[in-house]
Parts: sequence; C-alpha cells; structure tokens
Amino acid sequence: MEGVLTPQDQAIRAQLVIPEQVDLFDYWRAKCTDSRFPLRADIQPSEIRSLLPSLSILEVIGEDALQLRVRLAGTRLRDYLGVETTGKCVADFDLGEQRDYWAAAYQEVLSGARPALGVIPLVPWGQPQIFQFWLRLPLMNEQGRIVMVLGHDAFLQSEKARAIAGRANLRMA
Repeated sequence: MEGVLTPQDQAIRAQLVIPEQVDLFDYWRAKCTDSRFPLRADIQPSEIRSLLPSLSILEVIGEDALQLRVRLAGTRLRDYLGVETTGKCVADFDLGEQRDYWAAAYQEVLSGARPALGVIPLVPWGQPQIFQFWLRLPLMNEQGRIVMVLGHDAFLQSEKARAIAGRANLRMA
C-alpha cells in the first residue's frame, strides 16, 4: 500500500470534491503500509490540525455496522448536527429513512475493508437544504482488524452542493 496509489486509491481520490478530504485521504494513505491500514496511534492530530473541526473517530463496538461509538467529533459536526455526538453510538441516532444508507456506508468500510465516501442531505437533522459530504477511512489494530473509522464531514448549502454532487460520482441518498 505504501507509496504508489493503487487503481482503487486513484478512483477514490478522483471522487473527492472537498479539498480537505483530499488532504485527509492523502495523509491516511501515507500512513498505510504494504500490509495494513493505519493504526489509531498512527494518526497524529498535530499533523492534521487544520482538519480537526471536521474530523471524527468512531470505535467499532459491535457486529452491526451502526454499532460505532463516537470517540471524537469535531466542533463543526456539533455546529451542523445541533447535538454533541461524542460518546454516543451511531445506532442511537434517529436517522429515519437514511438509516439503511449509513448502515451500507459503514458496512463498506468495516466488511469491505476500504474507504467510503458520499453526499447526503441533513434531513434527519432538520436541515434538508444542507448537504453532508462525507469520507470514512478504516483504522486497524495490531492484529489487523478494523476497530475504528476516521471520518471527515464537510457541509455545503443546497445549490452549491447540488452542483458539485451532480458533477461527482458519489453515493447519493
């Protein structure tokens, strides 16, 4: 994994339309080795300080794809979602009709063992005019099991988001 981008990496990177997500993907990719994704300990907040307000780290706590506890949530997430998510489980949020969407996204990261990205309106949070552009990246433990997910979320108003989403090949709800 180290060094050269695989065709899969190139495809994922090409779909990233938010510059900060490109930066995070490149950072995460640089922390990968030939045999594994990065460990949580490989991710150093001081190295990605400008991204911290939009970052999240979720810990796998069960078999279900939504059994993820939010260990860290940047301030931008709280600002847009209107609630503090740190310490809460993703399965406990009222995601409404988007529940299956998020389950599939996290399943892709956890079972598919690969990054996932997409865009979705903030309908469950009462802000359908705002689109959440998200990126989720797997983090492993020493035994090679995915135990955490590193996330980045960017929020854009409707018209700009629709235009970007229309040009990008992203998972759209």
